Amino acid sequence: MLSQATLPDRALAIVSTTIEHAVPVVYPLTSDLDAIGTAEDNAIVLAGASVAPHHLAVHRIQHRDYVVINLGRKTCEPVWHTVQPGDAYACPRHGDLTQLDARGWCPQCKRKRGSLWLIRPLNPGDTFEIGTAFRAEYIVQENSRHDPIALPLNAPAIVTHALPIDDPNLWRWQPEGVPFPIFMHQRVNLATTQHARQNREREVGGVLLGEVRHDERGQMYVVVAHAIKAEFADETRGHLTFTRKTWLNIHALREQHYPTEEIVGWYHTHPGWTIFLSPWDLFIHQNFFRQPWQIALVIDPALDRAGFFVWKDNQVNQPHAPIAPFRLAELDGWAEASQPRARIKLI
Repeated sequence: MLSQATLPDRALAIVSTTIEHAVPVVYPLTSDLDAIGTAEDNAIVLAGASVAPHHLAVHRIQHRDYVVINLGRKTCEPVWHTVQPGDAYACPRHGDLTQLDARGWCPQCKRKRGSLWLIRPLNPGDTFEIGTAFRAEYIVQENSRHDPIALPLNAPAIVTHALPIDDPNLWRWQPEGVPFPIFMHQRVNLATTQHARQNREREVGGVLLGEVRHDERGQMYVVVAHAIKAEFADETRGHLTFTRKTWLNIHALREQHYPTEEIVGWYHTHPGWTIFLSPWDLFIHQNFFRQPWQIALVIDPALDRAGFFVWKDNQVNQPHAPIAPFRLAELDGWAEASQPRARIKLI
């Protein structure tokens, strides 16, 4: 697992603006110049007709990050021409510029041609467009104390339903001290358990789909109805990263099969690492699953154990050790016992 010291302290969360309810992908900023574009030699490669081969870059100057873009490119969006506090400019012929002329160009250049570089300081939470298909948000990790960015999902319309305590397909998890119960369908248990057991040498995961509801007394609860595997993810023995292709596949499957269900959380495995949220797991959950009803399910197939992690009082409750971890074998038995019995009518 990644330690706190190895977490990326600077990153871009890039989201597709052409996909409804798209979830950002985190791209760590690892050097003094991280170029973004469609060219293979870019640090961050994005495919899009409106993204130039070398579209823009994040430049580290004296412990401060700046977004740098060439205003002379035809692909430059009009938003970059609106002056903001802290903006600086540079001309490749005449160096740093203290101000622009009436044309909005280098005062020493006789004709408006060539390149003019905009250098804009970045602050945590700043967003900017990359072509017409992507939006980036600049995030800073400060030992998990930063203000997490919101998951770009519309808050669901929370409907009122009685607790589904009579549904034999739902397993209820509500130990003492957690703010709301979780009801997990047996098919989710079977799917996530099988996924974990078939991949004991590397971390795997996916997203959890379902509904968030209130009962008649106003008690919130979550029903986990389906799971979608994170295909095309970067999977290693101690690390899991959802790639842009992973999210595209997840959203395509969700729209095709479960268009009315919300992403109520995510799951991933810790093969042989026990059950907890590592600093990297916590970073992901705080930034991309920050709604109070979104949950994390961690499974250790080596121990046949799993545990839920939930939000409580605006923070992840007990990330280093789960409340009431449960054995997968027990869930297997529950699933078999809860198979519906067929009724045969004799004529």
